[in-house]
Amino acid sequence: MTDSWEIDVGGLVFGGTLALALLAAGAASAQPMVAGIWHVSGKISSGKTVDNQLFEIEATCLFMQSGEQISGNCTGPDATGPITGVVAGNSIEWTWRSHATTALGVAGMTGFNGTIVRAGQIEGTMTSTASTGKGTFTQTR
Repeated sequence: MTDSWEIDVGGLVFGGTLALALLAAGAASAQPMVAGIWHVSGKISSGKTVDNQLFEIEATCLFMQSGEQISGNCTGPDATGPITGVVAGNSIEWTWRSHATTALGVAGMTGFNGTIVRAGQIEGTMTSTASTGKGTFTQTR
């Protein structure tokens, strides 16, 4: 007895190795691709009750992707540094480890927790080691 595989694609039935290849291609296409250049902007509060300042983040980031893993680099007007993260389904989490490039720059880690709302746009929340507050960000291509 031999194992047989069949898949129905729009009324056409494929069998054997071709059926397995079609299933694998479908599974691979379900993974969102976030590789490329992104423009990130956001604001985060200082978390203070008095004089609650907003820190603004503006950066251009190059995302590289291998499966669910994200790596790359972000550069803003006053800071630069590597990124690492994970994308799964419509969810994306990544961290920017920035170091200051000017006297106004802030060094530290900023965490981004977002949702892919449509192709070319991610929105979510962010936190930073430079602040006890939380903020929101938008990421577009």
